[in-house]
Amino acid sequence: MARDMGGSQRVVRARALTPEAFAPYGEVIAHQGVERRHYLTEPLRHGPEVVQQACWVSRVQATAGPVQIQLMERHRYGAQSFVPLTASPYLVVVAPTGADGLPAMERLEAFLATGSQGVCYRVGTWHHGLTVLQGPAEFLVLMGQTGRGDDDEFWQAPAPHALVSFSD
Repeated sequence: MARDMGGSQRVVRARALTPEAFAPYGEVIAHQGVERRHYLTEPLRHGPEVVQQACWVSRVQATAGPVQIQLMERHRYGAQSFVPLTASPYLVVVAPTGADGLPAMERLEAFLATGSQGVCYRVGTWHHGLTVLQGPAEFLVLMGQTGRGDDDEFWQAPAPHALVSFSD
């Protein structure tokens, strides 16, 4: 989890992405259980403002070493899903919403996703952009949109807030 480095940047250690650990933020997109189908509840969830579903493929270059977290984003009207099309591990960095409506960065969490796990961020979940550890990697992205251009909300810390470590 997070630890303070003597008044300097906090270090957050990424842990394995599991459905249970990620549940407060959304849903892990992977088959679970023994049934033929595992139904997902979050990917198409949205508020009444959403008038269209957008779908695209993103290509992301790899990042080496610890990752500085300074910019967070959220989508207030629709869930956002990422399904890997390549078998590249990646980081999933999230924070709950604080009382002021901004990301509660002191509760930042980081998860290490395998290249066979996707994620769906619940509507309004603060998250860091995709950070691929081996790449380039490609992701299918699905998101409900309002058509007004106000689907993305960004928050930038005045300085890098945390480092996410993903290696021993």
